Amino acid sequence: MKFDSSRGSEELFSSKMKNGVAASMPIIATYAVLGMACGIVLYDAGVSVLGISIMSVMVYAGAGQFLAASMLVLGAAVPSVVMMVFFLNLRHVLMSASMSTYVKEKSFGFIALFSHVLTDESYGINYTKFREGNWSPEEAMITSVINYSTWVISTIVGGFIGSQIQVNTIIMNYALIAMFLYMMVQQFISKEHLIAGIASIILTVILTIVLKHNIALVIATILASFVGYGLEVRKNRRQRPVTKGNESYD
Repeated sequence: MKFDSSRGSEELFSSKMKNGVAASMPIIATYAVLGMACGIVLYDAGVSVLGISIMSVMVYAGAGQFLAASMLVLGAAVPSVVMMVFFLNLRHVLMSASMSTYVKEKSFGFIALFSHVLTDESYGINYTKFREGNWSPEEAMITSVINYSTWVISTIVGGFIGSQIQVNTIIMNYALIAMFLYMMVQQFISKEHLIAGIASIILTVILTIVLKHNIALVIATILASFVGYGLEVRKNRRQRPVTKGNESYD
């Protein structure tokens, strides 16, 4: 009996597609709502529908795009917006690094696309699946691309809605603040993170008063990051076991 390899490949791909779609379903509903809200806010901030489309395709950062809209409304210069979005998305470097183990055998093109469509939500799903041991790079890619497509389409739809209907975006500004507060609280997983967070708040207030410019946010972020890094290094040194001869002591 001959084995039909092409049929087997199609069934395997179909199975991976179903798994990827199923994993992305919880994110699709969230991205659809938030994406449209983001598109409306960006249009209200003065970004055209074409600009919204390009930003979503090239940047693909929900929190970053909301931040950009907020800063544009406040009259921030474009370089300041770019810099703030850059620092806000630096966490993606760490997420990509932790995912690299699972896709390192794939081609450069695959890894490049996979890195681009990686977000907090896609990372959370795929990392958990990989840790469980029953997940492939292809399934992870399908999940991430579906989430990516949903976000891009939703922001464009939101831009069109904003261009046709006058929408009061004041409540979205409060939603944005709530979202960032939630993201901040999520990072308080240790005393070091809490101290770094408090340091960033104090530094932001002081530097904003002194400099009277949005660049104060960037400087405060960098300084607070060094505070957190220093505390983390100090903590690791204290926890490192003391070695004496062939024996180690905690």
